[in-house]
Amino acid sequence: MRKVIVHMQTTLDGRISRPDGLFWEPFPWGDEETSYVNRSFAAADTWVMSRKLYEFVVPYWEQVAAGTAPDIGVPPSPARDEFARLLTGMTKVVFSHTLADDPATRRVVRSGDLAAVLRELKEQPGADIIASFGPRTLGPLASVPDVIDEYLVVVHPAVLADGPRMFDHLRTDLQLKLTDARVFDAGAAVMRYAVHKTT
Repeated sequence: MRKVIVHMQTTLDGRISRPDGLFWEPFPWGDEETSYVNRSFAAADTWVMSRKLYEFVVPYWEQVAAGTAPDIGVPPSPARDEFARLLTGMTKVVFSHTLADDPATRRVVRSGDLAAVLRELKEQPGADIIASFGPRTLGPLASVPDVIDEYLVVVHPAVLADGPRMFDHLRTDLQLKLTDARVFDAGAAVMRYAVHKTT
């Protein structure tokens, strides 16, 4: 059975963004960190995400892959290009009531019971499934037993006074086991946790 691996970036106090939805600065992330996380994406063939996250992340990386990305001051690099290639090759399952399927970009739109959709995907043949959501979606989903298998969490050396936290809206305690950890010189730490199974 395929694994569902939630991937998120947070501050030390668990916030996923500032109140305006943007990342904090400085954001210590470079080629070494990207290459490390790319390994997890290389072992997956599907990325499940909310519409808001999809619209914030995917179009830019599709432009990087096509060589048409706007200049935002981030120089090209092999790790950056690899992530763009991995992302464009993945099926993007987007939970939305406004978007439509787009076979050309491997976008599949779903709605309804997210836990049921993830269970259905897990039963299908394929590689790992990466999942990324805001706390209003992730909290309730994480409360459903035996849907999420692992968490791949990047913890940044920053603390924000306000903003949404990754596990806001969680309705039950979680038991996790650390399976891998890597601390980078720039200050970020990547932690991988397995979820204790209830069955």
